[in-house]
Amino acid sequence: MDAADIARVARLERQIAFLYRHFGLDPRLAEQIDVPRDLPPEFADALRQHNLILAIKIYRQATGASLAEAKAAVERMA
Repeated sequence: MDAADIARVARLERQIAFLYRHFGLDPRLAEQIDVPRDLPPEFADALRQHNLILAIKIYRQATGASLAEAKAAVERMA
């Protein structure tokens, strides 16, 4: 990496940090929770609050998965 690449990465990191602050997001959560986009926002909220029972319920309603399938999927994401 040359100086221009380092400056470009630093600028991009500042822009991303600005977006996190602007939207009131915690950047640590972006690395912790990988939620499919087709699930409702309440699902990610339940995961962030470690409410796995609610997350499983929402997952089942959104996907039609069985209890066992939903439990396994939620535990992989938690």
